[in-house]
Amino acid sequence: MIRISNLSFSYGKQPLFKGFNLEIHRNQTLLITGINGVGKSTLLRLIAGVLLPKEGEITYEGESIYKIKKRIGFISDSMSLYNDMKVSEIISFHMNMFGIEEFHDSLIKHTKISYSQTVGKLSIGQRVLLHLNLILSQNPDIILIDEVLPSIDAYLRDLFLNELLNVISKREVTVVMVNLNFYDIENIVDRVILLKNGLIAVDEPIDVLKCRVKKLICEKPPENLPVIFNQRFGDNFESFIYPFDNEKDKIKGELVELDLTDIIKAFIGGEYVN
Repeated sequence: MIRISNLSFSYGKQPLFKGFNLEIHRNQTLLITGINGVGKSTLLRLIAGVLLPKEGEITYEGESIYKIKKRIGFISDSMSLYNDMKVSEIISFHMNMFGIEEFHDSLIKHTKISYSQTVGKLSIGQRVLLHLNLILSQNPDIILIDEVLPSIDAYLRDLFLNELLNVISKREVTVVMVNLNFYDIENIVDRVILLKNGLIAVDEPIDVLKCRVKKLICEKPPENLPVIFNQRFGDNFESFIYPFDNEKDKIKGELVELDLTDIIKAFIGGEYVN
């Protein structure tokens, strides 16, 4: 289990987290979402040990996260690989750093990457797949993925997600992802948390969340339901309800089931207009 206890962090005098707490269970795939600037990527970097908190601690199975950094695979949105190194050199460097005896190029062999190419000459998608191949070679217990998938093409995105699914199915790996293409990852995610003002505003298993968020198409926004976001749609309104408790007697209009993409859009839309 990853346990974040009483975490505080700020950039300069601007606090981002204060007294923040979160537990992520082993073999769980967690999606962190929220509006821009809410601290999603910062939280991922704190878990990775790239940033240090002002207060509090982060542990994994009772050990400080800073003592197990070799068991963490982190794909940052900055893709900070060594651009001047050849692919063969960065593979050797990674193998030496993590004590890897044999490197299986199961991903990069499908991406037209040459071992003689410099990393800086690779496309963004090729760099993402190379990065994933590198971190999977170390058999990490924790995989952290920042917002990288929207920037790569459909073929490489499928390769990435299929390999991730393969790892999740075979090993008890904990995966934490930030605000990716929700449609692509819906069948991977177990749990969704929404950050707001340095705290957790929503924390639900994905199946429960999809049952508790509904869209109501009606002539005017309802006054007797917990609406998180309203928007006009033609002559009607679309009202997004959370939590929806199946109170049919209060429903006047058409009730619509939502996928994860529409659910996240509703929460984020509510953040901007409320």
